[in-house]
Amino acid sequence: MKYSFLLCLFVISILAACNNPKNGNNNAETAYSTTNTKTAFTENFYKRLEGTIAGKKVVMHLQKVNNDISGAYYYDGSWLNLSTDTLIGKDSIVLTEYSYYASYFTQDFKSPHLSLKWTGNGFNGTWESGDKAKKFPITLTEKYPDGSYEFKAGIYEDSVKAFANQAKSPAAQISFEYLESKNTDEYSRWLNTELKKIFGLGPQVALSTGFKNIAADYFKDYKTQVAEQQKNGRDDDFQAWMNYTNNSQQSISYNDNGYVVVDFLADAYTGGAHGNYSSIMYCLDVKNKKQMILSDIVKIDSNALKGLLEQNIRKEYNIKAKDALSTVLFDDFIKPNNNFYFNNNGIAFMYNPYEVASYAQGQIVVFIPYSDLKTHLVPAFAQRMGIK
Repeated sequence: MKYSFLLCLFVISILAACNNPKNGNNNAETAYSTTNTKTAFTENFYKRLEGTIAGKKVVMHLQKVNNDISGAYYYDGSWLNLSTDTLIGKDSIVLTEYSYYASYFTQDFKSPHLSLKWTGNGFNGTWESGDKAKKFPITLTEKYPDGSYEFKAGIYEDSVKAFANQAKSPAAQISFEYLESKNTDEYSRWLNTELKKIFGLGPQVALSTGFKNIAADYFKDYKTQVAEQQKNGRDDDFQAWMNYTNNSQQSISYNDNGYVVVDFLADAYTGGAHGNYSSIMYCLDVKNKKQMILSDIVKIDSNALKGLLEQNIRKEYNIKAKDALSTVLFDDFIKPNNNFYFNNNGIAFMYNPYEVASYAQGQIVVFIPYSDLKTHLVPAFAQRMGIK
């Protein structure tokens, strides 16, 4: 759901204008567990995959709910995002690759594709460039080393018509794509409590009950708005934009070293020219049972961090030194926010639509490699991440 939705929004806008029950250490003696099944696509899933693409080591996170697969992978920098292109039978898939940067200023950009076939404990396949000029082999194996977690993925969906007796009535639709840790140890229980809190649910509330209650309030508000429109005599014209949606999704951006990073994407449409969407990043230190703040990762003066953000946004969005940042952003500066996340290579800051740039420009992500931050990294974090 996530990346197909974001990719669609990107195209429209262009046309329009952070612990394992054992421990959190990574070392040569790390134990691995893998899930072996004959087919990959018969049920919803989350998979953590390791392997190579074009000979480069990658870590990939894939998530399937219903007939949609989305995810991300990284190798030597920021994340590359993935969404379903084609499902082929029960064991093969073609995924579209999308980054926040590659297509930003490129007209007629053609996304690369990954053709994957399930092997029983991973995928083999081919990466192909958008222009079909380059092809590279892919080998991936499902692995959960110490300090990573296995999850199950699911979805709760419901809808209600504006007019129950009208065949083609507008409707309100709501969905919650969620994750649950498969384990039952104390760390997994803490993790599942945090995953519930992201949806605004208490630790003792069953997911289905909590989602049902949220949906009931949403539908009640929707019915009230429909009644108000009718009362104001807008019986004919308002129905065209009363197909409301409210969707949310949890997905994994990082799952190693006793850290789990959850991307919580919410998108909604409540009438008007277009809907809106945003991602909130939750960095969970499962080993220490806490939600992380930036000072758990880096100790740095805000002006110094601001300078690194500017340096890297210029590189990522191709803003020349002589050009102002306002060629991309609202302002000629960019400040750090609290919406950060990380992988083995660096830290990223996520800026949602309208936060620092227009809706048409989508989410702005600035990635800062650890090489730029070495003197500022918190020693305990650097040690756990294996940063030297």
